[in-house]
Amino acid sequence: MIDRNRRFARRAVKVEYAQSLILQHVRQLDSEYVTIDSCLHRRISEPLFSKEGMPHFRRSGLDGYAVLGEDASFATPQHPACLKVIDEVPAGSVASKQVIAGTAIRVMTGSAVPDGANAVVMFEQTEEFEADGQVWVRVKHTVAQGQNITGIGDEITPGQLLMGKGTRIGPGQIALLASQGHARVPVIRRPVVGILTTGSELVAVGDPLLPGKIRNSNDYMLAAQIEQYGGRAMKYGTAPDDLDGIARTIRAAIQECDMLVVSGGVSVGDYDIMADFFSSMNGEGMEMLFNKIAMRPGSPTTAGFINKKLVFGLSGNPGACFIGFELLVRLALLAMQGIADPCSHSIQAVMAEDFGKGCPHDRYIRGRMSHAHQQVTVTALVKNNSSMLVSIQDANCLVRIPAGSRGVAAGQQVEVIPLPYESTLY
Repeated sequence: MIDRNRRFARRAVKVEYAQSLILQHVRQLDSEYVTIDSCLHRRISEPLFSKEGMPHFRRSGLDGYAVLGEDASFATPQHPACLKVIDEVPAGSVASKQVIAGTAIRVMTGSAVPDGANAVVMFEQTEEFEADGQVWVRVKHTVAQGQNITGIGDEITPGQLLMGKGTRIGPGQIALLASQGHARVPVIRRPVVGILTTGSELVAVGDPLLPGKIRNSNDYMLAAQIEQYGGRAMKYGTAPDDLDGIARTIRAAIQECDMLVVSGGVSVGDYDIMADFFSSMNGEGMEMLFNKIAMRPGSPTTAGFINKKLVFGLSGNPGACFIGFELLVRLALLAMQGIADPCSHSIQAVMAEDFGKGCPHDRYIRGRMSHAHQQVTVTALVKNNSSMLVSIQDANCLVRIPAGSRGVAAGQQVEVIPLPYESTLY
């Protein structure tokens, strides 16, 4: 016998309160070392410091001549300074001679500046010539001391902080790590997040559609979202329709994963088996964090804590599932990876068009924001219903429509949460 009264008797919590509960139950994962070739998009697990200064020698900033600035302190095109060229230093080599008064040494971009020199003058400001078997150079412009020389440690000093804990590694970070000899990098272990879907209407992506059936798009969408935020998705297929069976599946999955996300079955319908699971397990090996959120879509979104691990119950509607993940699961994933403040950082934008659909709770809709004339403008995407997924591909933000009967009008400021799913020009 289904206890419908228990399914309806839920106390809705605010999104911010739900987020705070989640963060109270997140544990940061341990760290591991990986090679620099495999650390892209990983998170640094401890502060990293420079091993040496950079550059560790005085470096020429361009192709030219290393000179004593005093020799050309009054040089002009009409009255150039004439200096004897005594050596040449390609990148990767050091000069065998020292610059003294009246001499110059040819240097290349990135090469070590010879001892004695205190400036480098670019080729374009000189004229080389030969007289009596000796190479000379005319310096046609005034040369200042230190010109075109990067001093030892000018870019990075020894022991300088390179990147803090939680830093996401991109191409720039990899270049910096390589320059400092970090062949192996300490990173936070990628969270393993299980995905379990529910619903007898679901068929596999390659199966033909039959009446009443839909393909299991949430399985793939959630896996992509997990990967987007640094996790590793582990799929557990579609859950059985009986309570004992789904409980066994969840207990087995939670042994292998750091966190579990279940899609579907959390609402108040007769076949919403996950609602029964969460209510029956509360206090019986699981701590219920919340089972209703004051938001649309996805108000039945649920979260529990089993064996010190978070279990999320998201809506089976793809639009609501997507938004529930972005508002709640995302911050848990980031906190596991050492992000100190993982809550979505919102910005203000101006609505381009009216959105007249009111709601007793805050509504989160998929939007498209753009920046022009020093102002961020956002448009609500069409086909924004919780059961619709087609507009997810165009969304680059979530727009929060405050609770109320009127929605928002064009020109009104709204809060938007940027998303990392941006379309590209390529």
